[in-house]
Amino acid sequence: MARKKRRKLGEILVQWGVITKAGVEEGLEHARSENLRIGEALVALGLAGEEDVTKALASQYDMEFIDLDRNVVVPSEISAIPEDIIRKHLVLPLSREGNRLKVIITDPLDLETLDMLRFRLNCELDPCLASKSKLREFIDRFIKSDVSIDAAVQDLERDTEQMIIDQTGEEGLDEEAAPIIRLVTMIITEAVRMRASDIHIEPMGNRVRVRYRIDGVCIERDNIPKRMQGPVINRFKIMSGIDLAEKRLPQDGRIKMIISGSDVDFRVSCLPSNHGESIVLRILRPESAKLGIQALGFEDSDYGRFNRIIKRPNGVFMVTGPTGSGKTTTLYAALNELNRPDRKIITA
Repeated sequence: MARKKRRKLGEILVQWGVITKAGVEEGLEHARSENLRIGEALVALGLAGEEDVTKALASQYDMEFIDLDRNVVVPSEISAIPEDIIRKHLVLPLSREGNRLKVIITDPLDLETLDMLRFRLNCELDPCLASKSKLREFIDRFIKSDVSIDAAVQDLERDTEQMIIDQTGEEGLDEEAAPIIRLVTMIITEAVRMRASDIHIEPMGNRVRVRYRIDGVCIERDNIPKRMQGPVINRFKIMSGIDLAEKRLPQDGRIKMIISGSDVDFRVSCLPSNHGESIVLRILRPESAKLGIQALGFEDSDYGRFNRIIKRPNGVFMVTGPTGSGKTTTLYAALNELNRPDRKIITA
């Protein structure tokens, strides 16, 4: 019996009305020149969305497509695969039926990863597809490391003899300060993965309180012992380029880090307080700029008015609102709209 011929990805997207035949040709040319797959090329050129391409791949390979925006329940077999493998290979176990494990992947041709999982888990797999960005976001939100601030502090205490801390609590600036560096990096990474908008490091009378602002609400995390206040505050100041010697005046700085493969910016404010310097990090995600003005939720009339204002050759307009209301996202989207090769943009 003749084997059924598999349809091409471009044909499926054209049939669905996602792109035109001319778009497919443009994508193929870009794929050849940049050594990409056709789906990657179409997404890179903005001719098709990542979700549409993933759905088309699922149709092409007769696989189930999983919409992670609707399937937000943490899977029952979440612990079947170690976290490091889940993050490294972007796979997610969903459910088990007998000796068969249903698992989400992002590439139907990644047979090497599937073979590795079969060997490691000693079971058969039923693979299904989800888009790479949605799966990475789901993993970052729901699969958290078992490491907590308390655990990091315990590790730090075991390594205390390796730190150089003088009588004022200031940290030595060499590799022996690694435990403090690990603790601060863990706090920042955890906040980003929890989709926090701010990190608050607040010295109290007998402890240092750590809070993350998530969806506008401050959530308290584990406390840092008071004796570690100086080294932790100084580590944040070093990372953000803030003067270590100045402790009586407010200061501002900036941090850039790569977290889960994405560049993340942090706007840092250091403010003297009753029990020592308080640090606030505002998390600025570059993907905010990719939303586009239309995705901000303007009514049609307001959308047109906003576009006319930002495209005027001169003038000033103000974007105001409380914390977490979307001021930075709005400005990022506006700048992205205006950013063209024939324009010069300077930000302060």
